[in-house]
Amino acid sequence: MTSPKQRRAWSDVFRRSRISPHVFVVAEIAAQEVDQVVAGLGLPEASSNSLFDNAHWATPLLDGAVTRLRTYGLPRLPGGTRVYGHRPLRLLCHLMDLQPPRALSGEPSVPDVEELLGDLERQRQADVEAQLAQARTAMANDSKEVRAAVLALFGVETVGTADTAC
Repeated sequence: MTSPKQRRAWSDVFRRSRISPHVFVVAEIAAQEVDQVVAGLGLPEASSNSLFDNAHWATPLLDGAVTRLRTYGLPRLPGGTRVYGHRPLRLLCHLMDLQPPRALSGEPSVPDVEELLGDLERQRQADVEAQLAQARTAMANDSKEVRAAVLALFGVETVGTADTAC
């Protein structure tokens, strides 16, 4: 008799950011997988890319966002993919068939998957301009801007001052 397939742990794909307990950094080897899942959700994407500046892409997801940053030169914030918010993290864990974390630091409660899926469906029907504004809020070039985005999205301040933290 064979045992059921073991699901990957959430920590194989995501790690907590040192900037905020509301931000999760996507492992480089999993970034393309996360990008594909997010692209398949049918949500709008905001982007910003100008000459001699960092390139940003952001998709609103529930009460947070998924962002991608490509840096040029000496970045104050390392490039890569980040997830803003506990609820978006938990939804991605479900959609990627990852074993979700227990309650996380700063997380008020652990939502049911059905609740997250229902909220996602409502978001798909929501105003596109409001969603794009939410996505643009999450675009950041340094840790100070990440903390400002967390405050704007979740109404909580974060502790930390290092500009080089992920």
